[in-house]
Amino acid sequence: MARPQKIQFNVNQSEYERLKKYAQKKDLSMAEVLRDYIKSLPAIE
Repeated sequence: MARPQKIQFNVNQSEYERLKKYAQKKDLSMAEVLRDYIKSLPAIE
């Protein structure tokens, strides 16, 4: 699946480490963790 949109934002060191450890534990990339979270958001109409 092509992903033409890019999101870039800053996190502090503890947020980065938390995301990194979670992704490693789940054997996912950090980007996959964030994409999965976005998919879980409720639709807004």
